[in-house]
Amino acid sequence: MTRRPQIDPIALADKGRNTVLAILALICLFVALIAIFPYRTGNTPALIGLLYMVFFIACTMLSLLALRRQISIGRQHWTSDGTRVELIAPPVLIWAELGTLSLLAFSSIVGIIVQVLGPRGAWMIPLGLSTMGVIGLYYLFPVIRPGCGTRMRISLSNNGVELTRINGRKEIIPWQAHPRLTGVYQGHAVIAIKDHEDLRYPIGYLPLSMRQFERLLGTFSRSTRLRAKLSGPEALNTVLAVLEPTEEELTDGSWTWSRRSR
Repeated sequence: MTRRPQIDPIALADKGRNTVLAILALICLFVALIAIFPYRTGNTPALIGLLYMVFFIACTMLSLLALRRQISIGRQHWTSDGTRVELIAPPVLIWAELGTLSLLAFSSIVGIIVQVLGPRGAWMIPLGLSTMGVIGLYYLFPVIRPGCGTRMRISLSNNGVELTRINGRKEIIPWQAHPRLTGVYQGHAVIAIKDHEDLRYPIGYLPLSMRQFERLLGTFSRSTRLRAKLSGPEALNTVLAVLEPTEEELTDGSWTWSRRSR
């Protein structure tokens, strides 16, 4: 009996981003086609609700295209001050993340408007919009706090790695804890830490591929020689060399750095 090759969940997450974009495009088209019916029947509230869904999905697609673009020029987002190396998210990704969550949360308001103005018994569109809004509020509320909109994402030193969320919350992991990326779940990187519970770090708008993130954690948690370079003049070049995409990553459709020009 032949053994099936094991599927790498990290590589699968990278390759699946184009699939997500395609699915969103199909949903957007489907909802737009459905909107033809309330337009023809003069059901304005239902039309408003469906058009808002189309608008939200289209904005989400644009935000993902912006993410793909920023990942492709990802080398530009890394900087070093001589003591550590940092990944700074560009402002466009901050606005993309906050804007998408805000539009999703606002769906609940649109749902209420459609319910009030629509005919009695028409509940499917308001329910769909309200559900979208509840999901948006669930993810938006933890983000809105002092420090919201911070551009710092990853900071590397010879002592450990510091992961910062968009709301300013920081997670500091020493290299001795051997952090390693084990998978991706609901838009969060699952990071295993020695003698601690797994850490979930949001990566929806992180300008980095998952295999690059995996290499980053794995390489520096194993190599004391490379960690020593993080506080020296070679720090930035050392990190960029670790993150340089492989030939497979460049050719399998993953969102990763563009190929270096020769």
